[in-house]
Amino acid sequence: MKKFMPIVATALIFVACNNSRSKNTHADHMVAVAEDTATIAVDNGKGDTALTKEEAAGVSNTAAKIESSTEKVNLKTASNPFAGLYSAYFELKDALVKDNGAAAQATAKGIQAAIEKVNSEQLDAVQGKLWKEYQRKLAFDTEHIAGIKENEHQREHFVTLSKNMYVLMKSVKPEVTVYYQHCPMYRDGKGANWLSTQKKIENPYLGQSMPTCGSIVETIQ
Repeated sequence: MKKFMPIVATALIFVACNNSRSKNTHADHMVAVAEDTATIAVDNGKGDTALTKEEAAGVSNTAAKIESSTEKVNLKTASNPFAGLYSAYFELKDALVKDNGAAAQATAKGIQAAIEKVNSEQLDAVQGKLWKEYQRKLAFDTEHIAGIKENEHQREHFVTLSKNMYVLMKSVKPEVTVYYQHCPMYRDGKGANWLSTQKKIENPYLGQSMPTCGSIVETIQ
């Protein structure tokens, strides 16, 4: 019986992750992201003019090419004033997914450099005011992440870094689609969010121990 109990406990943990959309988890999540989270619906409206098969095929091929080129946009060379900052954040996320503390340190330093390179003259009045407030917050967390190799401490600061980066990305949209994702199990079930350019879940909070745990809660585009 004693041997059976740990197995049951482990099974329950995996069930909790796989059922992250259950009523209790959903309610907890809604409280956590209620500050400024809204689901974006995509309108795929249809025109009134009928197309021939050849025209429809041409439209389909063109759409596919546009989608493909969009996915390959290099954030570092895009015209967004925060492009380099966003790219560095995603690199940090990838390092935490791999449980690579040294790489997380290096990418956090990349964020610090990107913060310094932001040209405030490219921002409008509202964005400039927002940047003035969040520049300090982003710098605080990246400084801590860059200063230690231990993953768990890095992840603690990644929670608040992601919250602040979310506000920034909502105000100044990235050049590519970004997915706001949620881990229901981090911090003993309190959960935490992060941003990704991929629909596929790659959890930076649980790393390689449970990399696919989580769900998409919002699309930013």
